[in-house]
Amino acid sequence: MQLKAVLLDLDGTLVDTAPDMVGSLNRVLTSHKRPTADVALASKLVSNGGKALIEFGFGDHIGKDGIPAVDQLVQEFLANYKEFVANDSVVYAGMEHVLAYCESNGLKWGVITNKPLHLAKDLLEGLGLLERCAILLGGDSLPVKKPDPVPMLHTCMVLSLAPSECLYVGDHIRDIQAGNAAGMDTATALWGYIGAQEQPNDWEANYMLNTPDGLLNLVKEKHSES
Repeated sequence: MQLKAVLLDLDGTLVDTAPDMVGSLNRVLTSHKRPTADVALASKLVSNGGKALIEFGFGDHIGKDGIPAVDQLVQEFLANYKEFVANDSVVYAGMEHVLAYCESNGLKWGVITNKPLHLAKDLLEGLGLLERCAILLGGDSLPVKKPDPVPMLHTCMVLSLAPSECLYVGDHIRDIQAGNAAGMDTATALWGYIGAQEQPNDWEANYMLNTPDGLLNLVKEKHSES
């Protein structure tokens, strides 16, 4: 069936959000007189959200020696991140070409992320993308989130499309699991936040893409299929 929509994960797929997310982690660490985290290592955890970053940065010190419990630290992180959500984050080089192709050729594009909706909205608005996307679902938009396929199926319902008419692109195993379970074609964004210990070859995506240019070529190919 011909491709009619390109659906994207947000962090590590559409937008490089690591500068702002790790920046917020390090500001929280500094406020509690802890050493800042290694940016390169912390960046690989961005797709796992604020709690994973907090646990990485504070380690065994959480809840000890005057350091708050993890839930409070996460709230401090989210409050700081909201202030800096679109400060240094950038659309990955080449992704704008993908969006422009979709918009010029009658393809819908949207974002399905596990990021809280209010932060995802602020980020896309700050990057000038919010009004352009056909749909934005956050991790709290529905009772369940990826890897559950419900967000993908809900998106299809809203866009009046069959799952087989959609391509979902993400940089985490949960993205591929959700897309596959919904009956969509899936593509792994190898340019994203994939740690050295992860095995994307085992995620069972339909496509493995090294760059956004590879995604553009795939979208063009699938769109031209009858």
